[in-house]
Amino acid sequence: MTAPAEPVAVPAPAGGHGSAGGARRLPTWLLPAAAVASLAWLLERAWQPTWHHVQLDFQVYVLGAHHLVDGRLYQVSLPEAPYLPFTYPPLAAVGFAPLAPLPFSAAALVWAAVNAAALVAVCYLSLRAVLPGRPRRTLVLGACALAGPATLLEPVSLTFFFGQVNLVLAALVLADLTMTVRLGRRALPRGVLVGVACAVKLVPLVFVPYLFLTRQVRAAWTALAAFAGLTLVAAALDPAQSWSYWTRFATDARRVGDPAFISNQSLRGALDRLAHQHLSTVVTSAAAGVVLVGGLALARWAWRDSSAFLGLLVAATTGLLASPISWAHHFVWAVPVLVWLLWGPDRPAGGRLWAGAASVVLWWAPLWHVPNGHDVELHEHGWQLLLGNSFTLLCVVFLAGVAVLLTVRRRGPAAGRPGAAVTAPAVTAPADRATSAGGATY
Repeated sequence: MTAPAEPVAVPAPAGGHGSAGGARRLPTWLLPAAAVASLAWLLERAWQPTWHHVQLDFQVYVLGAHHLVDGRLYQVSLPEAPYLPFTYPPLAAVGFAPLAPLPFSAAALVWAAVNAAALVAVCYLSLRAVLPGRPRRTLVLGACALAGPATLLEPVSLTFFFGQVNLVLAALVLADLTMTVRLGRRALPRGVLVGVACAVKLVPLVFVPYLFLTRQVRAAWTALAAFAGLTLVAAALDPAQSWSYWTRFATDARRVGDPAFISNQSLRGALDRLAHQHLSTVVTSAAAGVVLVGGLALARWAWRDSSAFLGLLVAATTGLLASPISWAHHFVWAVPVLVWLLWGPDRPAGGRLWAGAASVVLWWAPLWHVPNGHDVELHEHGWQLLLGNSFTLLCVVFLAGVAVLLTVRRRGPAAGRPGAAVTAPAVTAPADRATSAGGATY
């Protein structure tokens, strides 16, 4: 990914590996120019799949909106893709209802614009979290400069290709947990946007126990209340279909697709491919439970001893691994992880090298370079297994690397831990909030 050139100081790497001069400056015109070029790139990358391809996932969202109250929400599927029924919580259909009356091409273009804005927001919120002292203008320009190159990453590219919702959900969670969100003059209670994300898709529920574990109890209860309230609102529109979803379809991973398919880079998909068979739900659920507990414990450790932003990233990665299905396009959380590796004050020494290596994997997407489909994945061996589980391995390496990082810093002097002073749940420093006029409106 392209580093945003800026006229402000560039932070030295963690552990004191900076240059002798400490900070270096770049021409003031370079960042705005990079932002403009990047936005043009982003718009082209968003427009191409919208105009020239059939965005199957977006079609499914709109299909759900059309059948929101006719009692067939979970019985219908796309005529051209009968294997793709509506698989999301009922609120997802409610959310896409405003787009349903539009001509499909117009609705797809609107949704592409929403996704493009969400990608810029993800970049901005990530930069704001790791560089809290920077002026807002610099962060906005930096986010715009990052957004175009970010579309080269396979999860982001696939999100635009399929018309997926993952960038929007990531932006909601990041906004909720890294800043004060204001609607007019009133601050939105922390946890509300997390609850909205959970009501649209279940994977963000991982942030609720994370909030409890990191002593953000009020935000956790607020998230649960928002999730429950929105779920009840959707249920009031069609109680029978909501009952069917929460009692049958929510736990049926095969309704979403074949868990062994190469695009499923969750722990369950990797285990099926490694075992060369469809393992029982008991086995995979037990393994996912262990990863969930261990990952959330690591997230709390990172929150306590390094930074709240790192804790958030560990929780997000844990959710991707523990979910029964995590398609390749779900891994848009790679964007804030790369931002942390590039500029996080608590990143490891050599963080930028790690970011470069991860970016190559996320761009190349090795999982697509092995035979796949029709359960051929269950016959992979050797290098095929390595490539076919590449996104899973990235997550495992990230979590293991964070554990090693925290262990090494704990054994060293307290002053050597870059994030040792970050113990409050808020990611942004008080000084940054003051310069933001009491919190940005988002």
